Amino acid sequence: MKNPLKSGFSLLELLVAIAVIAGLSAVGLAGVRKMMERCHCLVEMNASRNLIAGYLNHAAENCGRVLAGYRSDPSVQNFEGKPLHDPINARYPWRLAPNVPKIKGVMLFNGTESVLNQPDRDYMVSVQPNMGINATLVGGHFGSGSPLPPTPRILEVYGDFYLSRTNQAKQPESLVVFASARSKPGAVGYFEVRPPQLTRRVWNTTSHKKAVSAIDHGFVDFRWRGRAVVANLAGNVELLDEEDLRDMRRWSHQAQDLDLADFLIIPKPQ
Repeated sequence: MKNPLKSGFSLLELLVAIAVIAGLSAVGLAGVRKMMERCHCLVEMNASRNLIAGYLNHAAENCGRVLAGYRSDPSVQNFEGKPLHDPINARYPWRLAPNVPKIKGVMLFNGTESVLNQPDRDYMVSVQPNMGINATLVGGHFGSGSPLPPTPRILEVYGDFYLSRTNQAKQPESLVVFASARSKPGAVGYFEVRPPQLTRRVWNTTSHKKAVSAIDHGFVDFRWRGRAVVANLAGNVELLDEEDLRDMRRWSHQAQDLDLADFLIIPKPQ
């Protein structure tokens, strides 16, 4: 007769079963995380298509003149029709808001929607959209903190270094207008992105994976497995990695004209 005390699983068998279940759970969770990341990336790409469509609509309404990358505009208002002041009215979100279907879902998404519930909502909307604009070289950065302000003196020295009309780009399908942005490591969203070079190098030479500060790579956030969502002047949206975006032809219509990936803005001949 079989001894009932010896029936069931041994301790070793239970440990093996627990290990197998834990392994399968880890694989399943990794798959879920990967799927969720892909969904969030697709949300960002679709939102960016709506964002660049609104940007191009604004240009069409203004005879091809693009929205200034950063410029104070006293006529800008919030949702309630309240006038907004500098620097809130200088950043692109509130100035572009009339041309996009809605701020939530186009400029704020994947976690940044929460800024709408904060007491300083108007400010936070202006400073923390998911996508940063290529302000210095597309539309011009007219702010006091500009790395290259298009003042009369600067334009006299460097010429028309920034794009002001849609027809100036030789290859609009590869000219960055918006890109995934961050203000600091681990944070999502910022109102501008800066090119790797202007009159000198802007980006750090280290990889974005080792960057300490967001400015090391011009506030561009390579958050999608080493790639950033980019919306171009032709209205198309891409996923580009750091090597792609170190190419100045992606940022400057002058670099495209000269076909120079390592382009620097230099004084024009006298």
